[in-house]
Amino acid sequence: MAPATTASAPPTARIEPRRLGLLGGITWHSSLEYERLLNEGVNARLGGSSAADLLVRSYNFQQIADAQAAGDWHGLGQRFAADARALEAAGAEAILICANTMHKVAPAVANAVDVPLIHMLDATADAIAAAGLDTVALLGTGYTMRDPFYRDHMAARGITTIVPEEPVLGEVHDLIYDHLARGDVPAGAREWIRGVYEDLTARGAQGVISGCTEIPMVMTAEDVEDPYFDSMGLHVEAAIAFALA
Repeated sequence: MAPATTASAPPTARIEPRRLGLLGGITWHSSLEYERLLNEGVNARLGGSSAADLLVRSYNFQQIADAQAAGDWHGLGQRFAADARALEAAGAEAILICANTMHKVAPAVANAVDVPLIHMLDATADAIAAAGLDTVALLGTGYTMRDPFYRDHMAARGITTIVPEEPVLGEVHDLIYDHLARGDVPAGAREWIRGVYEDLTARGAQGVISGCTEIPMVMTAEDVEDPYFDSMGLHVEAAIAFALA
């Protein structure tokens, strides 16, 4: 918990956090986790009863999932861009897309607003580079693992991402969409995903990216011996750094 008074909190350059605009999390589970982590992080730094200043656009994930399955990424980009503009108009000083997969439309969002987009993949790449690694496993949705947007973004930073081969890749995707996104953790899922990761280490992975905001439901840093890069946690830390800079 945060200290009881601001006097005992770590020094910071601001006493009031900047307002952040959140697109999602895209499932309500990750929405709650983003808000919790942001509020706890700001309070830990400012103390007292301080909390994050947030504007949240919460989504009906079924609509998002249907559009993804239909391949309507252009429509999703337009929707998220319009929502980002609305958050900016309401006073947001930066925008967060609170999902790895939806960073596929990050260019559309960034181009729609005049405030910064705090990019989840950049926050993750910064941590991987700081750890001195160049090859990591990536576990996320099928869109994140199959589409080039994620691996190309990492490759531009000198980082190679390794993903499961089919049909295991599809099984990871199904675990996320059919279970984790609904708050259901199937029996044995934690052990199974650990086995998937161990196969990736045999192919050269030096660590693992938790590349979906639901992956921590079945794998955390305590489950692996190698470096674990929690994309959501790293994204939150980058947002807090901006909010209090």
